[in-house]
Amino acid sequence: MTLQEEIQNGESRTLEYKVELPLESQKWVKTIVAFANGAGGKFVLGVSNSREFVGIGKSVDLFELKDRIADTIGKMCEPQIMFDITAEMVDDAQLLIVNVFPGNATPYYIKSMGKENGTFIRLGATTRNADWTALDELTNRGRHVYYDEFPCTSLKVEDEDIKYLCKDFSERAERKITRKDLENLNLLTGNKKDVATNAYAILLGKHDYTSRIQCARFRGTERVDFLDKKEYEGPLCEQIDGAYKFVLNYLSMAVEINEIVHKEKYELPPKAIRELIINAVIHRNYQMSSSVQVAVYDDRVEISSPGSIYGSLTLEEALSGRSSIRNKTLARTLEKIDVLEGWGSGFKRIFAQCDEYGVARPEFLEIGDMLRVNFYRPSYKKNGDKSGDKSEKTAINRENGDKSGDKLLKTAINQENGDKNGDKSEKFRARIVSYLAEHPNSKTQDISLEIGLKISRTKVYLSELAEEGKIVANGANKNRTYSLK
Repeated sequence: MTLQEEIQNGESRTLEYKVELPLESQKWVKTIVAFANGAGGKFVLGVSNSREFVGIGKSVDLFELKDRIADTIGKMCEPQIMFDITAEMVDDAQLLIVNVFPGNATPYYIKSMGKENGTFIRLGATTRNADWTALDELTNRGRHVYYDEFPCTSLKVEDEDIKYLCKDFSERAERKITRKDLENLNLLTGNKKDVATNAYAILLGKHDYTSRIQCARFRGTERVDFLDKKEYEGPLCEQIDGAYKFVLNYLSMAVEINEIVHKEKYELPPKAIRELIINAVIHRNYQMSSSVQVAVYDDRVEISSPGSIYGSLTLEEALSGRSSIRNKTLARTLEKIDVLEGWGSGFKRIFAQCDEYGVARPEFLEIGDMLRVNFYRPSYKKNGDKSGDKSEKTAINRENGDKSGDKLLKTAINQENGDKNGDKSEKFRARIVSYLAEHPNSKTQDISLEIGLKISRTKVYLSELAEEGKIVANGANKNRTYSLK
């Protein structure tokens, strides 16, 4: 994107422009500081608020102006900020561009104001004082440490909690996870490895009351009328599972006809939805007093996560595949237990799943200190404002005590009750066979996501089908896959 195109798009996290250099240095130096504390940015002189290229006055000595800007930044800022200053002609207007590079020695601040009051950050197109959470995160970045690996001194390490994590992680990873593995993942710290970290607390659901996922179904396309809402607390992986099932309960199903096989499929790719929820909990700022929010509207699924893009990345760079991890221990742990497939590849997988599914890719927005994802529902485009009728009726049935609900709701109820009904068991077994016909060499986790059951229940059906000779297991433990025989 050219400078002219950037300016026409308006000011942003990495762009600010003015007609001339303000006489009071602090008014513009704070933006330089904010750029250095974030993803860098361009401070452009010679552009009006209406985005007109008026240029630097002919009477202005460009060399003297460059020297004055460089001298002011050097004298007023701490630590030293890296930048360059260039001149560029746009539409016959002479512009001066201060290109600030993202810094590694954060926090950067105005010396005369002190670190606490003189540290600034960029939120959208505005420059703001860093509050204590932002200042703390900048300090950690400058020291190359992560909040989730710090000790959580308020939480005592209990044998019961260790047993729960090992059991849950073993089931998800399909291999034995021991306390030693938790120690190696840096979930426990201290000389005797008996001190909980923040990551350990988050994974157990014992970190903070805001470390939860709030889910809601709204009528229409605005956040006004609740049809259903639920908050998922407790262990992080269970929060992810709960939020994922909540969304699926309110998505429409379509029938896909492939030759003689009729297959029901959700209107949006389930794997992409799960990946978006996982990204939200991994990349959120756990020092902020806000929760991850998942909202289902008639026209979209909306996922909001506290904290903007971490570090020196821009949103565009993140979407292109570059990665900067805010919670390193959390990400590493979820990767090791096969909840997260790999660092830096999440967006690419989501886009690939959308392309394969034939739906529009999600929209990603930075709104202040929050990241929001809008995943638009194709059923709304087809059916107008009546696309939400099915899920709306489900919510109304719940309120009226109707236990039958719709097909998706009954599926969710069966999951919670262990699916003891024989007919339902056969339907799930048939869905497994149908899925493996199109996706040979699938792992247990992929199959469980497709049919909407917990891994433990899915394993039971897989074992039965293997004993009956209908499917075959290849490999062992983490590498085990299933195919039709």
